[in-house]
Amino acid sequence: MIDLPVVLAANLLQNVIFGLIAGLAAGAVFAILGVGLVVAFRGSGVINFAHGAIAAYTAYTFDQLREPGGGNIYLPWIDPIPELGILKTLHINNLPVSIQIQENPSTVLAVVLSLLMAALIGLMLHFLVFRPLRNAPTLGKVIGSVGAFLYLQSVAVLNFGASNRNDPGFWEFTSDADKKPPLENFLGLGSNLPRSTIALAVTAVIVGAIVWAFFNYSRFGLATRAADENEKGAALLGYSPQLLAGANWIISATLAGVAGLVFLHRTQPSQFILLVVPALGAALMGNLNSIIGATIGGLTIGAVASAGVSLTNESWWPTDALPADGIRQFVPLLAIILVLYLRGDKLPIRGSISIGRQPRAPATNNATLGMVVAVTTVLIMSNIFTSSWESALTTTLIFVLFMQSLTVLVGYLGQISLAQWSLAGVASWMVARLAADGTAVRELDFFVKDGPGLPIPIAMLGAIVAAVVIGLLVGLPALRIRGVQLAVVTLAAVVAIEDLLLRNVWLFGEGADTTNPMPVPTIGDSSLSGFNPESNQTDNWKYTMFLLIMVAFVGFLVVNLRRGAIGRRFLAVRANERAAAAAGIDVAQTKMLGFGISSAIAGLAGVMFSFKLSQLTSENFSPFVGLALLAFVYLGGITTLFGAIAGGLLVAGGLSAEFGALHFEGVTQAIINLIGAIGLIVNAIVTGGEGIALLQTDQGKHVLSGLRRDPSIAPEDGPLTISQEELAGTEGATV
Repeated sequence: MIDLPVVLAANLLQNVIFGLIAGLAAGAVFAILGVGLVVAFRGSGVINFAHGAIAAYTAYTFDQLREPGGGNIYLPWIDPIPELGILKTLHINNLPVSIQIQENPSTVLAVVLSLLMAALIGLMLHFLVFRPLRNAPTLGKVIGSVGAFLYLQSVAVLNFGASNRNDPGFWEFTSDADKKPPLENFLGLGSNLPRSTIALAVTAVIVGAIVWAFFNYSRFGLATRAADENEKGAALLGYSPQLLAGANWIISATLAGVAGLVFLHRTQPSQFILLVVPALGAALMGNLNSIIGATIGGLTIGAVASAGVSLTNESWWPTDALPADGIRQFVPLLAIILVLYLRGDKLPIRGSISIGRQPRAPATNNATLGMVVAVTTVLIMSNIFTSSWESALTTTLIFVLFMQSLTVLVGYLGQISLAQWSLAGVASWMVARLAADGTAVRELDFFVKDGPGLPIPIAMLGAIVAAVVIGLLVGLPALRIRGVQLAVVTLAAVVAIEDLLLRNVWLFGEGADTTNPMPVPTIGDSSLSGFNPESNQTDNWKYTMFLLIMVAFVGFLVVNLRRGAIGRRFLAVRANERAAAAAGIDVAQTKMLGFGISSAIAGLAGVMFSFKLSQLTSENFSPFVGLALLAFVYLGGITTLFGAIAGGLLVAGGLSAEFGALHFEGVTQAIINLIGAIGLIVNAIVTGGEGIALLQTDQGKHVLSGLRRDPSIAPEDGPLTISQEELAGTEGATV
């Protein structure tokens, strides 16, 4: 007699084992990328968030070289003076951006050229970004890395387009692994295994072994290890730390290129960008200094994630509540959190590199007057704008509201979180779920949501509470880690939130993973939705007023938060956590308070964003959008309300973008993100992260100082001095 539970358990074990083996393919890519991250960190002390973007650009280059009839080599930049609007007639854009190849090169030559492109990108990152940021504060280095990430992603879109690409990749001139029949009934596990899975795993082990041997036995590797432990000591031995760093950036970028080529036959080039998340997990499992550890870590993450996905095929698995993509993305996040929480204090820090100072966070004087002027300006704009400009105005206001959450968390408290826009997405989805009652919101809505049908104010409150709860969970690792390590955790959380929560049909109803119909807020018979069904645009002036009230209210609270006792505690924790604790500040409680306030503001921004449009998709809250928003508020000035306003003006779809589209045809979101990325890097290098807001403040003070100076004193006469006799005879004089 057959024991059914035993059979089911055996089948489950069989599927899990096969899933572990099948996951070695993706794990191999994580391992190679993780080794590249370790090399870059050992050479320069930087965790490179743009590592996956290098792999993507290399894969794009390889595919472009194999276009039928000849391809192009697109250099990793665009013409700084593009042919837009009136600039077309000037014909002054002459920077070479591509190299035409009349005949397709052989696959071997295409591989070589693609890897040379990766090496060029690595060299550019060293000289143009990370060498100038060598002595920058931690936030400056993270922002520089995020800027490089956005730059490469934007350049790839502009040079290669957004269309899907299918390419056999690296394997065409090796074993043709995926062209041969798969390994049938692999190891008797009842499933067929693609041959390239084994080939990829072997490739990762070989690459890891070669890099390990190179850094352990070559003179260059020994010099790099010496500089990693003590840069001054290495310099005294005659080694240039900067030369070593540049060479290691080339090696790191080349490894990213190898990962892009060997896995190109399995995925689209654009998908490589976010593979930096599991690669970071692999590098952290190797303690950021072990090449063998990173290799094993990458293979392990890939295998465990695949085994988890294999469970979703079981009949008992709640697929709607725990979708396969969510499980796949949650495993790297879990690995990163566990490593950082358990071993974060043991991770290496290059102590010879100064952490530098944080951007200033001055208190705002005359906040009430500034608020009145800002509100009056928006009211005037709303009354004179046409529909397209009204839509741009509300877009700017939404992101000004959201960026104030970053001002609180990143600017005041110094916690580098990359997940705040995803929290806005959670609030958007939750308000739609709570307000739904099983009827269509609009006639053209394809999906109908079930829900409790709560009144809009209560649904808004519930959505904000949901964002705060998730935000506090994301912020829990901040109790043990900080700086770039926290940025790593929150970036991994972004990817997990998108796939595990925002596309969760069980949690957020039908349409959560496609087009999500949004509720219509009303007061009486008046609709406060940004979407105007009469004009089919987002130009409802009542929504603009509703949004303006929210922005002004939150702005007033944020300004006074900085001026109060809570703001002073935030700044003390940002400056030095140990000193703050010694002064009697509860650091853990302060951090959680900061995450809670920031998450509430992000949730409110997400709710207002959902009211603006009739439908949303998870793509509206993709990691690229969140990183771009951080870039723009950092460029505006991360520590001030004016910086949030400047950042909101710069975002795609905002007032600046509308102005650019009016006067320069062809301006796209990719161009806007590219300009923002360049500005972000330049700002981090030149101003130390002060941003436009504080630079304008300094300039204003300089002008006022000049106006107050006695005109009878020439500048060359130097400062005014008063003799002791004059001072003694001056009534009420003070020194």
